[in-house]
Amino acid sequence: MSDIQQLVYASRATFQPTDNGGGVEPEVARILMQSRRNNPRRGLVGALYYGDGCFFQCLEGPQGEIDKLYEQLMKDPRHRDLTVLRRQFIGNTSFAGWSMKYVPAATDVQTLLALHGKDRFDPYSFDNALLDAMVTLLHHRSEGDGLNPMPPAAVGARPGKPVPAVQPAASRRSLGTRLVWVALAIAAVAVAAFLLR
Repeated sequence: MSDIQQLVYASRATFQPTDNGGGVEPEVARILMQSRRNNPRRGLVGALYYGDGCFFQCLEGPQGEIDKLYEQLMKDPRHRDLTVLRRQFIGNTSFAGWSMKYVPAATDVQTLLALHGKDRFDPYSFDNALLDAMVTLLHHRSEGDGLNPMPPAAVGARPGKPVPAVQPAASRRSLGTRLVWVALAIAAVAVAAFLLR
């Protein structure tokens, strides 16, 4: 059995948001830089979303490293009310190549929330369908923080191990956008089927 786990958790920011013209919240930028520095040596990958004062993070890696990081996160004063939304063993990491991908507040997330009858981002209220849809969106949404100068495939590369080719950004973005729309269409069909019962 694989030792690789996926941990999805939510937390509430303790800092006050700043009006920085739509850029990355400064405290979130510091969290990303720290994650991107520390996660590769721990064998961890993942993605982060921040919106409406809440964090939604998906971490993947060896169980022991996930446990250690979660203990540290529980002591981090930048957030509170940490709640595990899902923890499961997985065969392989699905965010391979991303020490910590950041998905900015986006219309895609607002559309997804609307399809599930939500008007704001509150991961504590997510059911399994919305949790699955949100993780899928994190997988397929292109990163938008401009803080990671290293291409995704090069993050966590090991000496002697070839780095896979990286698609041009435009190709990744168009594929990611198409996959998000497919996921949103599937979610819309599921919501419609539920409402028509």
